Amino acid sequence: MKLLIVDDQSTVVQGLLHCTNWAAMGFTVVDTALNAVDAKASLLRQEAEVMLCDIEMPMESGLDLLDWLRQRGMTTRCIFLTAHAEFRYAQEALRLGGFDYIMQPAPYEQVADAVSRALENVKEERAALELQSRGAVFDDQKKEIVETMLRGFLLGNAPGSSLTAFEELSLVPRQERECWVALMQPLRWKQGEEPWELSLLSTAVGNMSSEVFTPLQVLSVTVAIPAEQCLILVLQSRVGEPLEADYITRQLNYLQSACAQYIHCEAAFYPEGPQPFEQAPEIYQKLLQQRSENVALKSGVLLGRPAEKAPEVFRIPQIGAWQKLLQAGCAQAMEQEACQLLDKLTVNNQLNSQTLRYFYQDFMQMLFSFPEKKRQGDMFREPEALELYRNGMKTVPDMKALVHYVASVWDSETEESSQSTVEIIMAYIAEHLENELRREELAEAVHLNPGYMARLFKKETGMNLKDYIIQQKMQEAQSLLCTTNLPISLIAAKVGYTNFGHFSTSYKKFYHKTPQEERSAAL
Repeated sequence: MKLLIVDDQSTVVQGLLHCTNWAAMGFTVVDTALNAVDAKASLLRQEAEVMLCDIEMPMESGLDLLDWLRQRGMTTRCIFLTAHAEFRYAQEALRLGGFDYIMQPAPYEQVADAVSRALENVKEERAALELQSRGAVFDDQKKEIVETMLRGFLLGNAPGSSLTAFEELSLVPRQERECWVALMQPLRWKQGEEPWELSLLSTAVGNMSSEVFTPLQVLSVTVAIPAEQCLILVLQSRVGEPLEADYITRQLNYLQSACAQYIHCEAAFYPEGPQPFEQAPEIYQKLLQQRSENVALKSGVLLGRPAEKAPEVFRIPQIGAWQKLLQAGCAQAMEQEACQLLDKLTVNNQLNSQTLRYFYQDFMQMLFSFPEKKRQGDMFREPEALELYRNGMKTVPDMKALVHYVASVWDSETEESSQSTVEIIMAYIAEHLENELRREELAEAVHLNPGYMARLFKKETGMNLKDYIIQQKMQEAQSLLCTTNLPISLIAAKVGYTNFGHFSTSYKKFYHKTPQEERSAAL
């Protein structure tokens, strides 16, 4: 804090300088000036929080000095000291934003009191600006702050008391009131589209949920749980009225349809309630269990129901026939029958986490019951295969992927085996160059998980799948450019490029020349 004392009489300046302990008041710098010119120099070196200033001085008056510093945006509190009781001085001082106006002679205590009040005014203004700044930061980061606090509460890492301040701002549900908690599980994305990051999905679903529920006086809060790759929606009436199950189901069905239509995400919603929000951590754990039971990955709103009593022992009656098919070298027939049985059990609602685990156990027991144990042991040696082995009992698609892998490996080790998976992929690419050829399309053609298929391709060929596709497209384009008179735009379409500019850029990057230059050289 800086205090500046300005007066053309040195005795007055010295008296004010020593009249009180300015350091004890909070000033770290006390400077003096005998005229406006020296005062300006001092202010340019460091702006003063408070200035004691005479009005009538040679060259420039104190009023002129105040006008000068206001024009430069300085907020210095100016206390005028004058022996002249002219009204026009006081009027001009007020117009320019003077803090106080003291008639001389005045007791030093009166001057010190005025300076103390000015200093307190400075501190209050700065505190207000700080609060305003923090408020702006909070507004900018409000969603992230609230989501972080709610996530900690749901996961049991933060007490309910940590949410009290947010309750008062109506940013989170009130803990004593009943609410509904719904877990959203993203299941499938539109073919050819990459899954969204969970944070982006949380923002999109949160915005749509607010549009659905806010007009109906329902508080809707969305929380992303990265560790579980799911979202949690908390719904609570703002007016204290209970939310019925039919109403929640209807609105979540609408939200599920909106997700499919606007963000191309097929999802399952697991709602539970109404219960006091303070029980949300326990509800969350229950919803995770419900999700684990959806092994068929059904979409829609799945209300929790009493679990049907499953048989104590679930066995596959066809297991013996499948074993004979493998012995006969008919692994593909075994795969077809196994997948058909899984589909039938799904349609008949006979599959849950327990029955799928029995299915998995019977299948693996059949596999390792063959006398040639070396082949079965090597089958799951690679990391990708080991991942299939570990995940087989989690969902129906995981189990199907495991069955397909077993069938493909079994077939590859027989004399009558068909083309390898990589050869099938290459053949498919060659026959469908006019397609965009996304990873999901190729994976579907060979019945493999896209990530596993891409890793397998690179392992067998030493080349990234995307690079291989571009190579094949560019080689075909070069052949057509050099051996035909087809328009370049048509050639671009024949190798899967709907945007001519994108094709031209890709071609030049691959061959270091444009398609037009390639054709000209071939003429």
